[in-house]
Amino acid sequence: MLYTITLLTTLYFAFTYPLCFWISRQDPLKNNFHHFHLGLPVIVGILALFFVVRAETPGWVNIGAVLWMIAALVLTAYAWRRETAPIGATTFLCVCGLGITYQVQTGLIAGGMPGLLTMTLSGLIFSASLYAMNLGHWYLNVHGLPIKHLRHAAQAFWILIAARLLWNLVHAFTGQIVYQGQNIRLYEFMGRLDGFLLMVPIFFGVLLPFGAMFMVHEIIKLKNTQAATGILYVILCGVLVGDIAYKYFLIKFGITL
Repeated sequence: MLYTITLLTTLYFAFTYPLCFWISRQDPLKNNFHHFHLGLPVIVGILALFFVVRAETPGWVNIGAVLWMIAALVLTAYAWRRETAPIGATTFLCVCGLGITYQVQTGLIAGGMPGLLTMTLSGLIFSASLYAMNLGHWYLNVHGLPIKHLRHAAQAFWILIAARLLWNLVHAFTGQIVYQGQNIRLYEFMGRLDGFLLMVPIFFGVLLPFGAMFMVHEIIKLKNTQAATGILYVILCGVLVGDIAYKYFLIKFGITL
């Protein structure tokens, strides 16, 4: 299970993190800002490639993953000489990468389309939280940046968390699970011993970040980027714990929260 969780986490991160460039698409950050944010997912993607090759996936999926990695390296080398990342080509590669991830996930675990969509949302949430935290550090190194970039990053993350919170509420009352031979509602399952542990991903992955973002929002109004970055650190840790726990319940019980 740990292998599957690590594989899916690295894949979704590598293919969703570059999409964060859309947050500042109207006024892209310069001063080599994109170097780290293109290089990081490529490095994680290389790690994910080793996991994919070792997994029991069709040969054409492995070939597609290798071709994607070659294309990502070429794009990164090209973007390294530019002031900003080519957002169109980057987005195209991310979409292709998500297609590969869906094929890998379908061959490893159940969950169907809801599982694919919730894991994509998980990847976007984790990527957006890390992007916002890294952007906060950028403010400490580069003075004079408009506060709007950090505000937009925080708002994008907040929207994603709100979407997951809404989905959790809806699915808790409408979703069903087969538990010990019985078909029960998800909220009933949460009253059992195994289901009670669902509060771990819900609290750390949704409630804690959603509540903490109110503080981040108010601190950004005061233009205190250092304090905002500190809270974003805490949020990132909570999101990571929640993401791992969500994947655990998806793999073991097929729960698509």
